[in-house]
Amino acid sequence: MRIVVLGGTKFIGLAISARLLRNGHEVLVVHRGDTEPESLAAAEHLHVDRSGLRRERARIEAFGPEAAVEVYAMNGRDATAALDVLPAGIRLVAISSGDVYRAYDGLHSGRVTDAVPLVETSPLRTRRFVDGRDFENLEVEPPFLERGGAVLRLGAVYGPHDYQRRFEFILRRLRGERDRIPVGSGQFLFSRVYVEDVAAAVELALTTDAAQGEAFNVVERDTAPFGLFAQQILDAADSSAELVPVADSQLPKDLSLTGIVSQHLLMDSAKARTVLGWEPSNREEALEKSVAWHLAHPPAVWDPDFDADDRALKGR
Repeated sequence: MRIVVLGGTKFIGLAISARLLRNGHEVLVVHRGDTEPESLAAAEHLHVDRSGLRRERARIEAFGPEAAVEVYAMNGRDATAALDVLPAGIRLVAISSGDVYRAYDGLHSGRVTDAVPLVETSPLRTRRFVDGRDFENLEVEPPFLERGGAVLRLGAVYGPHDYQRRFEFILRRLRGERDRIPVGSGQFLFSRVYVEDVAAAVELALTTDAAQGEAFNVVERDTAPFGLFAQQILDAADSSAELVPVADSQLPKDLSLTGIVSQHLLMDSAKARTVLGWEPSNREEALEKSVAWHLAHPPAVWDPDFDADDRALKGR
């Protein structure tokens, strides 16, 4: 299949593009040209900013796409700009996330709004992204669904090349040689998904007739509460550091998710498993691969200040 990947060189997009190439698809990666991963050398590359897509319509049409994957549309304008240059009738997949659900608003506004697990028919937010940024998956989903595309709502994505550094709340303390780490009650349920499993779901959504026009939650089968998740990261790093319970009011800011929260973000992926035939990887193996990558590729700049940890541990 000839597939256009919009935003296919960083983290999620990189995993998607690389998987499609490995499995014999022809790929045109449309990106700004800021990064040129060696693993995508076999793909065609089109360097263009989102605002310049219309000028490259002929180049995209000349590729002869049979499908397209939208990885990095920030809002409705971005989604429309992409759809305007893609031929009618091709297979479409758009990456979204669980932030479209009303429960996400509840979490950030300190309210309990919804029962969990969240399914694809659970209530969506009725107001824009809670922190006001020009980033809104609620605007990205409708135009793709209206064109018959599939929408994948991801949980918190982790794995190699994660620029959000989702394990950093633990790993920075290991780099700082901390042997005791303060944590709260650790009950928060926040569905996660391994980046390679996202790539697998995308390929299945592109090749499954029943996927078109549907939304799917793409998350692990079961979710460890945040306290257990922290311990799983330590285990994957082969660390003997101890998680020490402290009062939530004493938690350092970057450990706040180990405390009590108002609304869980637990999502159910039964629809993806049933309709797409998708299955997540072995979690222990995925965590080990992910932690190993992060340990081998620490951030260029990280915070070595643990005074807040010491205060929390002293005050318990």
